[in-house]
Amino acid sequence: MRVGAGNRVREAVRELGPAGPSGPRPESRGLINLRSNENPFGGAYRRYPDNDLGVLARRYLAALDAVEPPPQPAPYRGWDGENVLMTRGAVDALDLVLRTFFEPGADAVAVTPPNFGFFDRLAAIHGIARCPVPLGGERFDRLDVERLVSLPVRGVLLCDPNNPSSTRLDAGDLDRLLDRFEGLVIIDETYVEFDTRASHRHRVGAHPNLIVLRSLSKGFGMAGLRLGAILADPVVVAAIGEVRPPFAVPVPVIERALDELADPSVLRRRIESFVEERGRLVAALSRCPRVIRVFGDAGFVTVEVGDLTGAAAALRHARIDAVINPEGWQRRIRVSVGSRHENAQLIAALSAEPGHAPPAPILTQ
Repeated sequence: MRVGAGNRVREAVRELGPAGPSGPRPESRGLINLRSNENPFGGAYRRYPDNDLGVLARRYLAALDAVEPPPQPAPYRGWDGENVLMTRGAVDALDLVLRTFFEPGADAVAVTPPNFGFFDRLAAIHGIARCPVPLGGERFDRLDVERLVSLPVRGVLLCDPNNPSSTRLDAGDLDRLLDRFEGLVIIDETYVEFDTRASHRHRVGAHPNLIVLRSLSKGFGMAGLRLGAILADPVVVAAIGEVRPPFAVPVPVIERALDELADPSVLRRRIESFVEERGRLVAALSRCPRVIRVFGDAGFVTVEVGDLTGAAAALRHARIDAVINPEGWQRRIRVSVGSRHENAQLIAALSAEPGHAPPAPILTQ
């Protein structure tokens, strides 16, 4: 990238001062805090959370290093709190990126359908034009790099592993895009813990225009906490921090997240258990007569079916709620990886020969 990411911050953002209090609470610096307008007569949560989330960020990074496969060779070292901004989920992270770098009514972003629907939704909300460049290849994993680098766009939005296709993007295509594209490359890695390839976060040192979005909801199994992160060059993180409102992560969420992240071995077992069950589900679905193809690289499985109407009816009969035609992708069904018992009911429903009623579901309390 020939132009630094910091120079791509919206002019309106560059002219703003801090959004409010930043850094540690005044009490931690030995000061009496009479600036936050808190109620001293409140209960356990009468104080605003600390804006300095460095402890949480560092514990998150330590957990990532413990559970993720290392890059080979390792192109980037020295991750610390300046490279991380904790957010309220990956969608919140994307929203902050768009608000920081894309001018409403003027800028455009490239998307690669079939893609995560919130890419289009948030871009529309922010008045950012979308330029679709569909994924290619039999597995919908190929980027049209020539087309992407030729577009007059400020950035490219990618999802890897991709939602809704549940496939990894071609590594060579990503290399070529990062080498040639001068705008922002924003990669949503919500499901990356479920794959054996290294995270793209390790490429940030060589590509400061790369912004990686992460979630603690999927691989780490912490969806109820609504936590995510932006992993990027410190200049990028600092710019986005100017846009994020103060007190962004609630105290109970911080406390619980610190506990959850304390033992990476527990997190690793969650991921391994999920991947093992996903493998069984993919294998079983591949043998179902209704199913043509199965894609299972992400935190869900997507199947292509010959008779969508019949397959959808079989799922309804089994009282299974799945996503039909996810993100408008025709003749596909996206299913979450459930418990062993739930997956057995899904397999039974899709194993029935077309034209025959599937077995009645076994309901549990």
